[in-house]
Amino acid sequence: MTVHFAHILEKLGGIAKRLRQGGMPDVVYQWTKGISEEELTELEERLQIPLPASLSELIKRCGSLHLLWCLPQHCIVADEPACSYESSNGLKQKPNMLDDITGEFGWNHEYISYFTSYGENTDSAADEQRYLILNYNGAGDPILLDRATSATEPAVFCYEHELDRFMLLAESLPTYIETMLALHGLWLWDWSNVSDELGIQLDSPPLQLWQRWLDMFCTMKLEDARSLETLIHYTTMHGVDHPAVLQAFQAYDPKDIFLAWEQRIQCNPAQFATWAFFVGETAGIGAADWVRSLWEPDTDTAQAWRPPASNNTHARAAFISTRAYLSARCLPEQEGLTKVYNDLIQHRAKDGKLEGYTVNGQLQHFHSPQVIDWMRDKVNHPVDGWAVLFAYSRPTDEQVIEWLSGSELHQKIATEALDIMIQRDLLPTLEADAWVSISNLLHASLQLVMLKKDKRRIEAVLEQLSHLELR
Repeated sequence: MTVHFAHILEKLGGIAKRLRQGGMPDVVYQWTKGISEEELTELEERLQIPLPASLSELIKRCGSLHLLWCLPQHCIVADEPACSYESSNGLKQKPNMLDDITGEFGWNHEYISYFTSYGENTDSAADEQRYLILNYNGAGDPILLDRATSATEPAVFCYEHELDRFMLLAESLPTYIETMLALHGLWLWDWSNVSDELGIQLDSPPLQLWQRWLDMFCTMKLEDARSLETLIHYTTMHGVDHPAVLQAFQAYDPKDIFLAWEQRIQCNPAQFATWAFFVGETAGIGAADWVRSLWEPDTDTAQAWRPPASNNTHARAAFISTRAYLSARCLPEQEGLTKVYNDLIQHRAKDGKLEGYTVNGQLQHFHSPQVIDWMRDKVNHPVDGWAVLFAYSRPTDEQVIEWLSGSELHQKIATEALDIMIQRDLLPTLEADAWVSISNLLHASLQLVMLKKDKRRIEAVLEQLSHLELR
């Protein structure tokens, strides 16, 4: 047996442990024992070739392995500070940053078989037996060994099906494994910026950035953030989902927090939505004037972030949703609601109707019962978006009972909202008489609805409510 991978499980186990201890969420690390000599012989007989020595060693040491991780929901992989700068020739440079990345690495002996790229002519047995599948990435693209490069130590490629191209990852399987170990299983959806004719280059600026950032991510602790600047740096890496992070920001003036974030927004405007989330969660009222400026069409602030009318609708919708979120987090409730209400009415469809998903995308952030009263005479089919909005707007007992006592459309929305609230633990504490009233109204509705799916939903809600009532 070759000794390329003598300590591979020990190394990968250490990587998984380091990522978990550093705060990387949802780290998955699984492996199975190596295959036997008999199983290897059967595999080679099926393929009608001897496997490359390094591949044989790998799957005899470990038959399959899966390392998966994802970055915190809101984080920015960039040098600190992530400001653009002017080079010696006077040209503006983009901030050094990475996006669209995840962590996925592994192999599986059960996948090892021949691969023929879609649409490629294979006129000979050599063509049919050129590529051996090692694994698949999250997009379903195969990681391949190209036997045409070497029968004994073939190069590793990824076939990108959307681009119909083979991307060279490494000159050999041992090199590929060592590269992925150095990157802690990092997977880029576009390797072209960090690769050359020899494959992935660890010394490329983006991958050097990744390794620096990851070292900081795994070593910097919240207790190390003793100033607003270092706290913000920590937050850009780890996000604000942990209550302790939000608690740490309470030591600082909201206006100062916003000004610190504003510097980063100006340095790296491409990440506007992520910066806005940080502002909304940590600065609150300290960003109120800035958020108001986003609603004014003629201000420099609004023009800087609002996509032109000619831009794609996705970018425009993203800005509108982000602005609504900021209004919910940073403005007094009534002021924020009024701005969003007026904007929704102004931009409703030509038939005068509001679309439930659109409304939910902007008003869900407020978590306000006022929204339920506002939308009462505006709801329509399909009900899904309206039901989600109802569920997240913290309805009172009276509002739930009122809607279940209303029209068929209002009953349907309220029933679906109850189902959502139960499933997502959003149901408010109900008084005993409210339980009885809601149950009675649901039973009455059950007798009137005609569609089986509506009956099933009501029955499911009644069953779930009965379990909750018995607790």
